[in-house]
Amino acid sequence: MNARLKTGAVLLILTVSYYIAELIVAARWPEPHPYSWADNMISDLGVPECFGDMGRYGSATPRYICSPWHALMSTEFVLLGILVLAAALLLTPLLPKTPLGRSIPVLAAVNCVGIVLVGTFPGSAGEVPGGDQLRAVLHPAGAYLELLSGIAIMVIVARLYRPYRAYTAVTLALLVVSVIGVIASLAPGHLGLGAGAAERLAIDPFVLWRICTGVAVLMALPRIRRPAD
Repeated sequence: MNARLKTGAVLLILTVSYYIAELIVAARWPEPHPYSWADNMISDLGVPECFGDMGRYGSATPRYICSPWHALMSTEFVLLGILVLAAALLLTPLLPKTPLGRSIPVLAAVNCVGIVLVGTFPGSAGEVPGGDQLRAVLHPAGAYLELLSGIAIMVIVARLYRPYRAYTAVTLALLVVSVIGVIASLAPGHLGLGAGAAERLAIDPFVLWRICTGVAVLMALPRIRRPAD
């Protein structure tokens, strides 16, 4: 059992590959239009077309899209989804046999599907006249699935593990940041943060939470107890 839990924790920690892939792919954008962490969307890194200035297509978000290493980012999204689901299944012994506990693997499967859709159907096509309409529908659908299921998982785990106060505090803090990011993403002008920065505030807390959870499980494994049923 310990080997199983350790493997699940390590898989969660390995989701740090998402940040590594972002840095590598963003660094490959051509000059004089470097990737903007404030204005460019996360999924812009995986767009296979070199659209250039999106303003000419009437995009409300001022940004330049040309990602030579797009395949790496799209592959990373798919890998991330697989890591999330595999880790959740391996760590199920830590969950209570209650409706809330049983909901975690289901939500992880939804999260996996959402992330894989984001990687398989790159974004921005809907902003270009004549763009791929399947991508225009499935990409945002995947993004919403990823975001909503991720927030739900964090809320439920915080509820299940509330006796672990330090871990719960970290989870709740990241939840607050995510909610602020969602509000900023929907607000006119994105509260002055930029569309890309607002999206990162909404999405990245769950990515960071997964890594923190993996570390927490490894550290607590010798004394961790499954929550009461």
